[in-house]
Amino acid sequence: MVGHGTMERMTKTLCTVVFLMVGLAGLAGAQDAPGKLEVRLTANGSPATGSFEVLPSQGGPAVGQGPAGTPLAVAAGVYDIKATLTEAIDRPTRSRGGVEVEAGADRVLRIDFQVGRVTLLCRKDGETLSAEVALRRPGSSAWLPAVRCGVAFLVSGGTYEADVTPDGASTALRVPRLQIMAGTTQRLAVDL
Repeated sequence: MVGHGTMERMTKTLCTVVFLMVGLAGLAGAQDAPGKLEVRLTANGSPATGSFEVLPSQGGPAVGQGPAGTPLAVAAGVYDIKATLTEAIDRPTRSRGGVEVEAGADRVLRIDFQVGRVTLLCRKDGETLSAEVALRRPGSSAWLPAVRCGVAFLVSGGTYEADVTPDGASTALRVPRLQIMAGTTQRLAVDL
């Protein structure tokens, strides 16, 4: 027969074990909870439009992707982030490695792109010209999406060549060299 004191101790011990198990289960659940990662992009310090991918640091396929500025739930861990500035016509990318996301926590990562904010001022015989302009790096076969004279756009700094097609014209005029500076706002004269 078990004495009253022994029964009390067994009940207390059993209650302690149950509370401990419930507490550990809650802790394990919290460790499995995803974290939230928000990637915010800027172009020369101003908010910009883009997208990002979350890649495991040890390699492998992306575990998530989305538009910049939108929180994305990911499992706790360490990741490499690849961001694309979709607002720029050449869609430059930047990567950041070793980004830690903690279980149940929010993480904001800021990535800045240094690009040129360019307005092309097209002229012929001293007159302002309305035209479409295609840019590419010298020697490249790939043209970037066309822009309009007089309309600002973002693009990575560097040397470009341009094909300028005046409104109503069927052929483009080649401009062999345009120098675009990263991190600046430029109004470039394009004389044809």
